[in-house]
Amino acid sequence: MKAIYKAAPLSRKNIRDYVARIRKLTGTENIYYFPIVEFLEILLPQLIDGFYYEICSREEMPIKYGETFPAENKICIREDIYEQALAGDAFARYTIAHEIGHLLLNDVSSISLCRLADGEELKPYEDPEWQADCFGYYPLIRGLTPDEIVQRCGVTPRAARVQSSKV
Repeated sequence: MKAIYKAAPLSRKNIRDYVARIRKLTGTENIYYFPIVEFLEILLPQLIDGFYYEICSREEMPIKYGETFPAENKICIREDIYEQALAGDAFARYTIAHEIGHLLLNDVSSISLCRLADGEELKPYEDPEWQADCFGYYPLIRGLTPDEIVQRCGVTPRAARVQSSKV
């Protein structure tokens, strides 16, 4: 049986409001292309006491692109993903944003291991992966097509479709 992680419930609106506060706090509320690497390297250490990140080799993380350890205020990013994010690769940028979403939305007290009853499914708003995926939204994309979101925001087509369909 696969371990199931369950997070404290967060609605899409809760997450969007949180992202809007972060963007306002960082002065990026009117910027489409969020500076995710700079946020990881410079701003997170200022916002979270004891935060640090590690760039790990493929040998250390052969099947993971990134991993978050909320109890340690730590994010690990695989080296090739980090380098691709520096070059502007949309998937790599998404990976870093996703891990930051885990760190900011899912503290140690909000995550638990659980076993679901037969036929029961984890509700999306209790799924830490769904929550981290929602973390990339911001209001500037209202009215934009997925293609416009990809071009202006530097996100993947899948992320653009998911976010634009839920505006």
